[in-house]
Amino acid sequence: MAKGIATGLLIASLVLLLIYGADAAAATSNSAKKGFLPLDEATRGTALGGSAVIMSIAGFVISRKEYARVISALLFVNGGLIVAGMLALISQGVLASEQSSNAVRTVGSTIAMGAVLLGLGAWKVSIDRKGVIEKSKETPQK
Repeated sequence: MAKGIATGLLIASLVLLLIYGADAAAATSNSAKKGFLPLDEATRGTALGGSAVIMSIAGFVISRKEYARVISALLFVNGGLIVAGMLALISQGVLASEQSSNAVRTVGSTIAMGAVLLGLGAWKVSIDRKGVIEKSKETPQK
């Protein structure tokens, strides 16, 4: 039950991150700097990115005591998307045109959130391995 809820939360957060990335890409590709969603950058980041991070963390917390490899995989994907998106912005030089201190703060905190999700994914792998090893010790060998 908990594994299904956690998987649902992580898939929903993945969908939000994909929508966020597509809207940000659409905003950078046109001259009006507007995506297909009627949101400015700050609102888009908070509504889509922030809620995706919160749902990912909630998915980890819900499933931390159950063996679920899909949870760690989705945490890696979500965290990787966040970090990759920020690295893509840096490599395109989009941040050079914005106010430097605000841009650095935003990029730094966003990369930190992606790193948190990657860390939770690694922690989940560790928890799952530990649980498998403990179960194999409990099961008597014939």
